[in-house]
Amino acid sequence: MRRRICEIVFLLAACASLVRAQDRLRELEITDLRFEGNETFRDDVLLTVMRTKETPAGFWQFLYKISEKLGDQPEYFDPLAFDQDYARLREFYQNQGFYKARIDTSLRIQSDRKAIELSIKIQEGPRSLIDTIQYIGFEDLPSDLQEEIKSRPVIQVGDPFVVERVAGERARIVNAFFNNGFADVHVDSVVGHRYVSTNNFTLIVAVSRGKRYVFGEIAVHPDTTMSERVDSDVVRRHLDFTQGDFYSEAKRIDSERNLNRLGVFEASRIEPIVGMKSDSMQAIPMQVLVRPRPFQEIVPEVGVNDENNAFNVLLGLGYNNRNFFGGARNFGAKLQVQLQSIQDVEFSRVFRETGLRDSSVIGNAELSFQINQPFFFNNKTSFTPSLSFIVDKRNKYYFNPIIRGRFSVTSQTARYTTVFLDWSLERIGYEPINARIGAIYFDSLSIDRRPQFNSIISATLQRDKRNDAFYPSGGFFHSITVEEAGVIPSVLGGLFGVDLPYSKYIKLSGRGNWYWDASGVQNAIWALRLYGGVSKLYGNSPAPVPVTRRFFGGGSGSVRGWRARDLAASRFPEEGGNTVFEVSLENRWNLLKNAGRLGFLEFNKFSFVFFYDIGNVWPTVEQVRATDLAMASGLGLRYATIAGPVRIDFGFRVYDPSDVPERRWITQKKFYKETLGNFVLHFGIGHAF
Repeated sequence: MRRRICEIVFLLAACASLVRAQDRLRELEITDLRFEGNETFRDDVLLTVMRTKETPAGFWQFLYKISEKLGDQPEYFDPLAFDQDYARLREFYQNQGFYKARIDTSLRIQSDRKAIELSIKIQEGPRSLIDTIQYIGFEDLPSDLQEEIKSRPVIQVGDPFVVERVAGERARIVNAFFNNGFADVHVDSVVGHRYVSTNNFTLIVAVSRGKRYVFGEIAVHPDTTMSERVDSDVVRRHLDFTQGDFYSEAKRIDSERNLNRLGVFEASRIEPIVGMKSDSMQAIPMQVLVRPRPFQEIVPEVGVNDENNAFNVLLGLGYNNRNFFGGARNFGAKLQVQLQSIQDVEFSRVFRETGLRDSSVIGNAELSFQINQPFFFNNKTSFTPSLSFIVDKRNKYYFNPIIRGRFSVTSQTARYTTVFLDWSLERIGYEPINARIGAIYFDSLSIDRRPQFNSIISATLQRDKRNDAFYPSGGFFHSITVEEAGVIPSVLGGLFGVDLPYSKYIKLSGRGNWYWDASGVQNAIWALRLYGGVSKLYGNSPAPVPVTRRFFGGGSGSVRGWRARDLAASRFPEEGGNTVFEVSLENRWNLLKNAGRLGFLEFNKFSFVFFYDIGNVWPTVEQVRATDLAMASGLGLRYATIAGPVRIDFGFRVYDPSDVPERRWITQKKFYKETLGNFVLHFGIGHAF
């Protein structure tokens, strides 16, 4: 009995000693956490699996002492959490196909500093591959479904066995069946057999597909509390399915998008009337619930935008009729006045002396009318004719009175792909602000003061796979435009009054934006923009490329060390050029993501941006020189709103090709007096790209 009591006392003492040891370990700050031997996955990827973190730098700890919402607290060692991290890492590697991976850990304690250094050594070993895939329940499938299943598989024979990708293939197969009428489909099992001899997998996918359903009768139910009515046939023709088509959840969702895109409905919803698992019916009746908006409205407009790479303030008044002569056709009329780069306007001089003829006043006024026909051949294509009367003042020497007729066709050819076709007929004049100075300016540039009459045809292919239109952290946006002017006036002669000079040119431009989240938790988002274009006159063009169709450099969406239209490899940058090339890189830091708020000010809506811009505009492609590439850098501040971030950018010139050779680089100038003293402040709505 005494021996039993001694054993219990010894055990309790050992437990108490162990608890004290663990408590002492919890007092140690993690000053270093490193991985060794991880070849397939980066350190930052492995850290997302773990709870144990390295302590932040002293600056963030200092901010944490000031306010817990501003900085990060020190990280201390937790033996239990570290043991769980070991298990998480093993599971992570197994889910990635490394079933023979070995993970060892070591600890180095620095008692004098109350610190601990952690080392995790990984031997990944061979990776398991998929050497066979067997499908059960896929016999006698319809040809269209067979083709869809075979196209774009998530996994194939020879791929690494990754649990997440196997689950993605399972979801893809279910969606393929579900969007081809098999509304009862379910996957019985997805089984992977790993063979010890080869370390590879045989994957078996077993599916029960059930009955094949079709869309049944389609009933349209407008909101009876609204006086406005949209004809039921208009609603039906914007659906991607008709009665008798095989049931598809994707078509139902896309049809809801079609109705919402019309702009005539405040809300729309499409849903089945009966349960999809009814044994007595293979047709699924559908109901479409719609609530129309008020058809007619007058809209005052006060706003800002960053059109033409500048901060613009606009005032306007618009009228909309959302169901013009029925058919969800939209008629709009708008009067709008826009003042560009308002931060540069000398208001005291404008009001006292010069008025709108002041050199600092840049902007335009426009009266426009347009009709949007939402169904043009099909429900993914719309047609919009418009007529505009514009007075456009782009520089301090002259303004352009413009009459423009435009015919536009927009078609969504795929979920992420849109095609735009435009034909513009425009008469553009050149009127000097000051007769004497204007004449000198026109003569110095050999500008023909006679009005131009141009016929311009353009086609744009756009692909947008950003994960968020306002705050992208992944995906891309691509756009390419081909534009031609002159062929119609050349063929039709004086039919449209083309005894006036007209421009004959080909223009090609393209843009690519890419986004990726380096942190994995949207704390540090990288964004890259490439933009380029060239215009080329042909066939002894009677006139140059019209000023409204040229490229311009500088501004909040361009090289941000220069003001809008202030950058070009020529003496007169306000005239633009026919060749452009630009590159921009941004790092968007959401450092205050969890900082909370102070009164009405929400710190978590603030973010910071570091940017670097390169580019220029040249009169012709033959004059392009690498030494002309201007460079700018700077910092920006963003504040998030529901319409995108409000932004302020502080830009300065890193390399100025217009300066004398010995003073072009930032290192060749006085930093405070010249570089920072000549900074450019930009305002804008939405990210720069």
